[in-house]
Amino acid sequence: MSKVKIPEGYKEMTIVQKHIETLGPGFYKREDGQTLMAFYVNEKNSNAYGSAHGGALMALADYTMCSSAMQNRHSLVTTVSFHSEFLAPAEVGSLLIIRANPTKVGKSLGFVEGDIKVGEKEIINFGGVVKILK
Repeated sequence: MSKVKIPEGYKEMTIVQKHIETLGPGFYKREDGQTLMAFYVNEKNSNAYGSAHGGALMALADYTMCSSAMQNRHSLVTTVSFHSEFLAPAEVGSLLIIRANPTKVGKSLGFVEGDIKVGEKEIINFGGVVKILK
């Protein structure tokens, strides 16, 4: 169990991706067909300006995007394409809420859009295509 405050309505997740594990702990919930994940910006994943590193934000967005297209926790998906726009910084200590909304999921491909917010402030928006392998 993590030592940080679990956001209301979220559950702590077991992270099996080693590169995401270094960004955690992480929390999740599913709501209205969307996957929401929450992570606190920590100092080891910040840039020289004291805000979340763009690569860390993209990794969290990609992880949430892929998770949103999974049928269950044993599904296997991989990213085909990913795009993002950075809109504002997220300071160390901020609670990131990552939302991914599958707009279409077929037999072999899923299309997803989403964003990362701190409070009501949008930090990054993203989208992409995932390949459903299993």
